[in-house]
Amino acid sequence: MNPAPGARLRPTGRGIVVLVACLLLWVLGDLTRVVPARQVAAGLLLMLVIGAISIAVCSIGLRPRRSLVDDAVPVGAVARVQLELLGTPWITVVPLGRGVVREHLPEALGGQGDLPMDRAMPHVLRVARRGAHPLGAYSLIVRDVFGLFHLRRTLNDSLQITGLPVIAEMSPAAERATGIAREDALGTAAAPGVGEIGPIARPYASGDDIRRIHWRASARTGQLMTREDEPAAGFSAVIVLDTSQRAHPSAEVEDRLVSHAATLLESLGLNGWDVRILDASGDEITRSSRRRGIPGPSPLGSEADAVERRASLLALADVAFDDDASGGIGHDHAAGHTALAIALGPDTGEPFSGLELDRFAGRATRRTAIAVRSVLAESEQSAPRRARRLEPADAPDGGRAEQLAAAREQHTPTRSELGAWTLVRGTTADALTDLLTAAREEEPA
Repeated sequence: MNPAPGARLRPTGRGIVVLVACLLLWVLGDLTRVVPARQVAAGLLLMLVIGAISIAVCSIGLRPRRSLVDDAVPVGAVARVQLELLGTPWITVVPLGRGVVREHLPEALGGQGDLPMDRAMPHVLRVARRGAHPLGAYSLIVRDVFGLFHLRRTLNDSLQITGLPVIAEMSPAAERATGIAREDALGTAAAPGVGEIGPIARPYASGDDIRRIHWRASARTGQLMTREDEPAAGFSAVIVLDTSQRAHPSAEVEDRLVSHAATLLESLGLNGWDVRILDASGDEITRSSRRRGIPGPSPLGSEADAVERRASLLALADVAFDDDASGGIGHDHAAGHTALAIALGPDTGEPFSGLELDRFAGRATRRTAIAVRSVLAESEQSAPRRARRLEPADAPDGGRAEQLAAAREQHTPTRSELGAWTLVRGTTADALTDLLTAAREEEPA
């Protein structure tokens, strides 16, 4: 719980003991006329006065400022934070006290931690979860040289660090197996579907963009007609993320699915695809065009790619799995010229149930659905109790890497059919490359 902003000065436990002892000895000296008692009381009073002066001096110039060097980093990486004291605080010049800066961080950033007080206090925070994480309040805690008084000054700011999805490396084999590689996509033929646009004007179909209406043909035929504005075999792909609230996946599964979506978005862009990522209700989460900085050196194109990539990752970082799949029909983002469709969702026993995947796919002949279940939950249920009591020094990550490695050896992705889709079921321990390769490895040559 974050403390309330403001300054608070109070005596420490030691200071209270010294104050009580001083009063008792002073009274005892008055009653018994014992001079040493008065002298000890005077010494204790002098300590209290020096402590009060020290804490007053140390509080001069305590003007902190916290800033972020990295406001968004992939999950598991570290973000650099700069914390400094402005000007020349007296505590760094006159050694009359000791101080620390205590940051009241959320668990996703490591929890509460202390920094020795200095003029500059750069440090790093490891991001453990996807999404935006406010840094919260931080306190400047100062004690005098005798440890009799305690000064706490708490401040709050609006800084936050965003945990971005992790982009994994895609193998060429996985790109070819799923149709991501351009040479494979060039050979695919368009299949009829919702929103299909032919080489000539045709009757308007549900899902067509209203801007593609052929008004002359409509006036001639007496009904709405749709025209084609781009080649039928365009490099357009759609990624469907099953964010429906009915699934209630674990945080591990959510982050893994979003990271898979980010990896696919990056790989498709590098291979020259225009990509859209849609949620369960059909709303667009983000879109990305083919990379302009590839091939060949193009500083402006590379800069535009970096801006677009960051915007897409930030949009994916904010994805929440709480959509109503039946609440939207996706007309605003109809499939249109889609040539490749990939669906990602949690494996709840009946993956993608209640979600009409075909309405997202358009004319795509390559349709791959990937369902993922949590592997750490299974490992925790089957593992002996002693495996869950590892000390941080023995397993800094709680043994997560070992559990994932063991699960990867025990489970392999399985392939089946889901209507016109190729369904691959795996776990959070499986790499996206393995899942995509499993989608085509059983097909006849």
